Amino acid sequence: MNLAAAANPIPCLIAAVLAFGFGFFWHRTFERRWMTAPGYAARPALKLAPLVVVFIAYFVVAEMLSGLTAHIGGITLANAFVNALLVWAGFVLATMVVDHSFEARPRKLTLVNAGHWLGVFVIMAVVIGLSG
Repeated sequence: MNLAAAANPIPCLIAAVLAFGFGFFWHRTFERRWMTAPGYAARPALKLAPLVVVFIAYFVVAEMLSGLTAHIGGITLANAFVNALLVWAGFVLATMVVDHSFEARPRKLTLVNAGHWLGVFVIMAVVIGLSG
């Protein structure tokens, strides 16, 4: 196990920055579907505080993926990628589907959000995997 690589915050900061940029691009690309699915009449205002929270959350997710990967086989590109897909499918996607089902959210919102999180996890896996 390469626990020293998992403790290095620099790859996780890079992963968080790239994930943040991807999230901005993703939601702009699917803006119409993303906004109309929950019933927004207009584009929500971009405020600093929620963006800071999002960035911190991305950093926490990257750190957890890095630590998990280090503990399960060591940090390699293949291990990070497999762990990212398993965490996304088993925790993120499954939880999102349950929540969206009980909240009667449109399936297109689930698809947009699930695609976003898959992209985030793939980006983080590549950055973390290459840092090991």
